[in-house]
Amino acid sequence: MVSEILVGSVEKTSKEFGFGEMFVGTIIVGIVGNAAEHSSAIVLARKRKMDLSIGIAARSGTQIALFVMPILVLVGIVLGQPLHCNLHFTS
Repeated sequence: MVSEILVGSVEKTSKEFGFGEMFVGTIIVGIVGNAAEHSSAIVLARKRKMDLSIGIAARSGTQIALFVMPILVLVGIVLGQPLHCNLHFTS
């Protein structure tokens, strides 16, 4: 039920501001989803549980990198502007 309310409000707001579905799906939803993770990391840091806090923050960044980089590569290819760099991620 809550997800239906969220989707309805996002659709209404995106039409009101003129945002496209792709923008809302990739940018807005991504920011809101990560905001919850980051706030959890802050709460845990305040409770002096730094190992959990750092773990959450690091994994959140990894998730974004694993999603955003392939999308950027594919979009660059489609637009005829391939990335001219080596994508080398270290652990």
